[in-house]
Amino acid sequence: MHPNVEYRTSTNVVDIRQTENDVTVFDEHGNSWTADILVGCDGVKSVVRQSLIGDAPRVTGHVVYRAVIDCDDMPEDLRINAPVLWAGPHCHLVHYPLRGGKQYNLVVTFHSRQQEEWGVKDGSKEEVLSYFAGIHPRPRQMLDKPTSWRRWSTADREPVEKWGTDRITLVGDAAHPVAQYMAQGACMALEDAVTLGKALQQCDGDAADAFALYESVRIPRTARIVWSTREMGRVYHAAGVERQVRNLLWKDKSQAEFYRGMEWLYGWKEDNCLLPR
Repeated sequence: MHPNVEYRTSTNVVDIRQTENDVTVFDEHGNSWTADILVGCDGVKSVVRQSLIGDAPRVTGHVVYRAVIDCDDMPEDLRINAPVLWAGPHCHLVHYPLRGGKQYNLVVTFHSRQQEEWGVKDGSKEEVLSYFAGIHPRPRQMLDKPTSWRRWSTADREPVEKWGTDRITLVGDAAHPVAQYMAQGACMALEDAVTLGKALQQCDGDAADAFALYESVRIPRTARIVWSTREMGRVYHAAGVERQVRNLLWKDKSQAEFYRGMEWLYGWKEDNCLLPR
């Protein structure tokens, strides 16, 4: 840990106040800390964002279950050394190897039939099986294997034009929570951190200018990812005629064409991260 960094664990921030000269955070016990700037990286239920914008997370109604099984428990014909995705109406299933193929990660997603609240808890095999009862027998055989599941009810937020002020900004899920369909949540947070550091460096530590530069390049990109992720969920879970159209459009596309279509996403680079894209 850097000598100038102090970690305060188990600290519940409940209030934030800023003046022309500084910003102060208060915890539930009345303790306070004052600094020149504040960067809120406190997740989907961000207290920092609530103090700035006041909007609520958008619960998607899509539920993700995750489990890890040993290689010996994976059906032999599915021990594939690559990510594999099975898509169907209102649900999909992904599996891929871990630890050099010694284990497999199973991730299933479905549209919940009940009112959801964002959060994580232990899952139920019975719930998983109830949503995937009618799927193809090859992926279906995997779902009996896990002895325990973890359950995520997912959420995102509507993109906004501004995240912060001259002294406060946001990074990660506090700024742009996103569902899992493009696997970009952690990636965006890392991009945020690099871009913010570069902006502060380029602006010689002038926080107001740096935050403005940072938000000017990050907000459009992260908004595009949030909206593209929603559309990807729709594509994965298409049903009826929409599914037929998806299959027709994708049938003859080469892998290279898919890669070119995603260049805007995977082509991000540190050396030009402050340029509009």
